Amino acid sequence: MKISEFLADKLYVVLTACFISLLLVLFLYSLQINASVIIMILTLFWILPISFISVEYTRRHQYYRNLLETMQTLDQKYLIADILSEPHFIDGQLLYSILKESARSMQENVKLYRLAENDYRDYIEMWVHEIKTPLAAAKLIADNNPSVVSDSIIEEIEHVQGFVEQALFYARSANVENDYIIKEIELSTIVHNVIKKHSNDFIYKKIRIELEDLEQNVYTDQKWIEFILDQIVTNALTYTPPQNGLIRIYAKRRENSIQLFISDNGVGIDPKDIRRIFQKGFTGNNRPHNEKATGIGLYLCHTLCRKLYLDIDVESRLSQGTTMIITFPLSNLLLLK
Repeated sequence: MKISEFLADKLYVVLTACFISLLLVLFLYSLQINASVIIMILTLFWILPISFISVEYTRRHQYYRNLLETMQTLDQKYLIADILSEPHFIDGQLLYSILKESARSMQENVKLYRLAENDYRDYIEMWVHEIKTPLAAAKLIADNNPSVVSDSIIEEIEHVQGFVEQALFYARSANVENDYIIKEIELSTIVHNVIKKHSNDFIYKKIRIELEDLEQNVYTDQKWIEFILDQIVTNALTYTPPQNGLIRIYAKRRENSIQLFISDNGVGIDPKDIRRIFQKGFTGNNRPHNEKATGIGLYLCHTLCRKLYLDIDVESRLSQGTTMIITFPLSNLLLLK
């Protein structure tokens, strides 16, 4: 608060004091009071408005300066009401009461939205688990009646199952910390589980798979990392050409980390899109014919890696292929035994 701004706000006090001073001078002059006495009386009179303005400015300047400094240091500005101290001047107390009531109302609304969000997430999880049963039954029926048509049906069912699983993990991604257990696990176990899941796609598209140096132990949650790897392998299968396609999965040990590489010889990524692929909803323009994308898979991978304290990066050249890199820090501080 600048003193000029405060004086402008208290201009009515200054003008009132000036008007009273003028009347006082005229009154004393009419009584033929000595000029020096009049000056002394005016000096004593102006002590009151000057003292009032000085005290009020000091109180408000100190309080609002602390308030602004505290506000600037807060990442979540709405928390200002919870740490705000009550002032000792009436307009500040009114502001204090308004902010407290506003914060209380906001917290109640946030609570309602969180309850609604939790209910919706619970419903999505329940729906996902319920839909898995008829999908599994449909796949079993198709398996028991082998034909060209049933093979196509099984393939489409597997695609649906992938989207259903993606919906489940998306619903849980906001609260990953409540649903993971960090433990030591070998990369080969994770990779083989994911490759087994996509074995039909590798066979149908005649895409070769090469696995190298996966006998490395990392610390992570198996369920979530398998989902992340599954999304990356799904993308690699989508963008890698059939017949002569190749997907390589290998690991390298660094000084303070282990890096897992998932490399393909597919269509690659346009350089202008390379830093946008982890954005929610981004799909790019290099998709194979008739392949639809939601733009959720890599966004989820990036979100989950961040919450699992992993790094994920990408290297790609257009028309030459793409390599996704997941970095596991070499630390057992998060290991739960």
